[in-house]
Order: sequence, then C-alpha cells, then structure tokens
Amino acid sequence: MKYASFERLVLVLGGASVLATLALTYRTTIFLQEVVAQLMLFGVLFAAVHWGRRGGFVAAAAASVAYIVVRIPLLDTAGGVSTQTLVTMFTRVLAYGLIGIVGGELFTRMKYVLAGLDESAGLDNLTGIYSEQALAHLIDTAQARFDRYQEPYSLVVLQAASASLGAPATNRERALVRHVASHIRSDIRLMDEAGRTTDGRFVVLLPHTTKDGVTVVSERLAKDVRAIAGGDATSIGVRCLGAAEDGDELIELRAGLDPAPASPQALSPA
Repeated sequence: MKYASFERLVLVLGGASVLATLALTYRTTIFLQEVVAQLMLFGVLFAAVHWGRRGGFVAAAAASVAYIVVRIPLLDTAGGVSTQTLVTMFTRVLAYGLIGIVGGELFTRMKYVLAGLDESAGLDNLTGIYSEQALAHLIDTAQARFDRYQEPYSLVVLQAASASLGAPATNRERALVRHVASHIRSDIRLMDEAGRTTDGRFVVLLPHTTKDGVTVVSERLAKDVRAIAGGDATSIGVRCLGAAEDGDELIELRAGLDPAPASPQALSPA
C-alpha cells in the first residue's frame, strides 16, 4: 500500500467517526459545540496525516485555542465552572494534542514503514530512509514534472566533513547516522522525501517548493544535524538547489547517482 492510499483510508475512517459522534449528539443541547469540536478534530487529523508532526502541532495548537475561545462564553461563571466541564475541555485539548503531535509523528514513520514493506521501494538499509537509487528515480520524476508542467521542486543536500557521518565504521557512528536520518525524516513535511546516498550525503527533495522557499528549511536542518553530530559551523555543508535556478547543478548531481532506478510504481508521487 502506498502512503497516499493509507492517507485516504485514515481520512475516510476519521470522517466516519466524526459523523457517528455527531449523530449520537444530535438533538442535544451540546450539538453545536460538538459540531465545532469534531470538525476541528478532523482538521487536526488531516494536518497530521498530510503534513506530519509539524503540521499536526500547528493544527492542534490552533484547534485548542479555538475550542477554548468557543467554550468560554458558554461557561456558567456565576455558579462556577463544574468539574465535568473542565474534564471535557481538558479531554478535547488532550485529543487534539495526541492526534496532532503523536499522530503526526506516527504517520511520518508509517510512510517509510509502508515503503519498507515493498522491497522495490529502495530504502537505505542503515537509515530506513530512501536509498540513492530511489532518490535518483524521485529526482527524475520531479524533473519530468518540472519540464512538462513547470511544477517547481528543490533539493537540500547535507554533507558531513568528517567520516563519522559520511562513512560510518563503528557501531557508535552508525547509530549517529541513524539518529540524524530519523531527525531529518521527522523534521520535514510528509510530502517531502528524505534519502541518503552511498557516499553519505543526506538529500531532501521538496516538491512544489521554489529555491526561495527552501532556505529556512535548509538552515534549520543543517543547524540541527550539527547539534546532533556535535560539530561546528563547518562540520556540515549544505546546498540548496532549485529546479528553475540550478538546472545544470541538478543534472550534475543526478548524474553522480546510481542510475539503476527503483520501481516506478512503488515510488510514484502521492
């Protein structure tokens, strides 16, 4: 199963649950409150399954604030706030957080778990993110869409100056590489693709993103990887490449990757 199919399944099931809950509270005094709360819950679920932990966190925070704002005018301030009301509000906010943050993290991992179930998906054995061969195919696909539809994409390339990340030789160095890969995977959008080349570079492909829009991402990733690896500003080199601005450099980078593509069916974009 591709992640796009999994995403649709989760949203269908989530939508059905929301409708079932609304049906149970129909004709009650809290129906309108439930409509608002459940719609925001579905919005948080959509953000988590589509954008991952970061999108889920933003949606959960926004939904929590909106829910509290909606509830405040309905509180019986004269008689005090009942314990049941406080428990209900706490439960709602907790649900938003669990679905947005925890769910977003789980959905991010699920994307690569589903890819790993198919041997043709081309995952790197050490890190569990995409291999060089898979990256080559993903770049080819993104470039084809750019050539045909002018659909932008960008690459972030992170390269370590030391061998501990580039060519790990000990168990400790391999664990460090896995930690870096896990952080990169969790720190990008679900629509983005993370991979590692055989010479140790980490590459992130960001579809629908221009070079101007990827600068902040590249700086954040480089800063975090340096912190994880314990290096200074020169320990991790970072390059940003945009389809419209850096065509020649992208061709050169792609030419240096293993030309054997992974299965197009397994890696076709969502």
